[in-house]
Amino acid sequence: MTFRPDMTPLEALQLALKREVAAEDFYQRAADTLKDESASQMFQFLAKEEKKHQQIIQDEIDKNFLKEM
Repeated sequence: MTFRPDMTPLEALQLALKREVAAEDFYQRAADTLKDESASQMFQFLAKEEKKHQQIIQDEIDKNFLKEM
């Protein structure tokens, strides 16, 4: 899925969440693979930041788009 001007806010948040997950995966794989310890630590930090972003986006989805049943 790519950004489209006609996306609903929910679709845009879902796309953002998917991209945050992909970014976390990328950073974690880099952290796990790199031999340079300082670079590995930097990528580990970035992976953790992406996890925080995922939670922020999920909270917005939950608050604004999920209704009690």
